[in-house]
Amino acid sequence: MKIAIVSNEHNYKQQFESYEQIELALVFDKVKDDNNTSIQISALVVDGQNIPYTDLERVRDIFPDIPIFYKLNNVTNVISTKNIKRVCAAHKVIAINEHLTPEQVASEIVRLLTDQKGYASNRIISFFGTHSGAGVSTTVLNVGRGLSERIQGKVLVLSLNAWDPSDYFLEYRGEYLNDLKVDLKTKSLTESRLKEALFRYKDFYHLAGNRDIKLQRYFTNEEIAHLIDVAKEVFDVILIDGGTHFDTACASQAFISSELKFVITNQEDKGYRGYFPHVFQQLLEPIGASKSDFMLIVNKYQPNMSLISENDLEEELEMQKIAMIPDLEVLGPIAIRQKKLLYDLSEGKNAYRKSLESICNLIISEAKLPEKKLTSHDSNNKFFGFFKKKEGA
Repeated sequence: MKIAIVSNEHNYKQQFESYEQIELALVFDKVKDDNNTSIQISALVVDGQNIPYTDLERVRDIFPDIPIFYKLNNVTNVISTKNIKRVCAAHKVIAINEHLTPEQVASEIVRLLTDQKGYASNRIISFFGTHSGAGVSTTVLNVGRGLSERIQGKVLVLSLNAWDPSDYFLEYRGEYLNDLKVDLKTKSLTESRLKEALFRYKDFYHLAGNRDIKLQRYFTNEEIAHLIDVAKEVFDVILIDGGTHFDTACASQAFISSELKFVITNQEDKGYRGYFPHVFQQLLEPIGASKSDFMLIVNKYQPNMSLISENDLEEELEMQKIAMIPDLEVLGPIAIRQKKLLYDLSEGKNAYRKSLESICNLIISEAKLPEKKLTSHDSNNKFFGFFKKKEGA
């Protein structure tokens, strides 16, 4: 298969030709008005930075019989996105998400041309918040702890939050996202370098987020994609703390790279009625996201008549509720002060552990993760627990 790319990004040639299905990839900076070429191409990729969408009719006239893909560029609002996609559809052109890296663009287009699996993975799970303070970091770390106890494989928690390193829940002794900036920028991050940077807590690993204020908006899609790609070579499952700032490369790559996506909220009005609806309409919907892409986790839930119910939260956010994590009141601040996870402090708090197990069950099922076998000691303890004598009996 021969493919032509109209773009200033010459890396496309290398990326497409890395697939055995692509025999030749040619990169041009513009589309000529005639199609007189000795090479018969099978598909055309057009970068919106080179060709405005208003020229797609002319491009289709030149190439009437082959698949054409159009990578959106610098689209600022949902109305513009819809209009561009309608123009694409009118000329049988397939629109491509503007936040994809060249590597991801090549992967997605090859998948569409050959019906193969794309870049998304059900072993990469992203968690986002409706607003700051919803409890994303707490939930991700505790799910990581619970999941690592149950599966056969390595679990990594990536804190891809440019505003919050999430290093205060544990006695964190690893490096930070900003410490890897040079490795990511030069695409020289190795598996061994990544392992050196991580902190191991019991059975899972953690890379804390950015703590350099000057770098908050200076991570790129290519850098974060490189980090995730290297992590995939080392770990069997990756849990990503995507934070609440969807206008960053960290969050966009967390969204793009994951098949399973959770939104975490609580019963505060500012999340489900204030911040998130605007984020969805202005940032997520323009890149093709739908509310059904997400599953809902209600955090710090209180069965209080003066607060919104879990069913009403489902209706407000139009998402399927997966788990309802109870409010443990003072135990949360105690856990942070003691540098311990709620998962470990809440032993005996069955409602909290049960809600985490629901999330872990879903991840294990969707990602087809092999579970650890119960030891005979564990089995005996569970069995004889039914016959435990009462105190004083």
